[in-house]
Amino acid sequence: MQEAVFKGIAAESLRAYAVWEPILRTDEVRAARKATDMLPDRRVRHYWTLTPHVGEIFQPALSLRGTPAWDVYLIYAPGVEWKGRTPPRPGYFMHQLHQLPANRYLDADTLAARVRGILTSREE
Repeated sequence: MQEAVFKGIAAESLRAYAVWEPILRTDEVRAARKATDMLPDRRVRHYWTLTPHVGEIFQPALSLRGTPAWDVYLIYAPGVEWKGRTPPRPGYFMHQLHQLPANRYLDADTLAARVRGILTSREE
């Protein structure tokens, strides 16, 4: 994904927020710091949380039940605002979970194409 999205898209307007939280037994702050190496781009902001609360908050936006939203890649168009307690549905998403549609399983080239499309439509 790093290659296709961040190295493949030079737009300064691209922003990403990576939230690292304890989902697996091995997830802890040191592992999260090491994982930031996977997304070293300056346009990416990394956050560590002590609980899976962020993943739980995003469950309704992805129609997930019983599992936090983790290993998900959410695309929002510029200008989308989070109002209220529940985040807005993403304009597009991909994932690496078994509970979500198979046709949205992470494919870096597809994700990059969707990001490019949103950035291009913004420039027009």
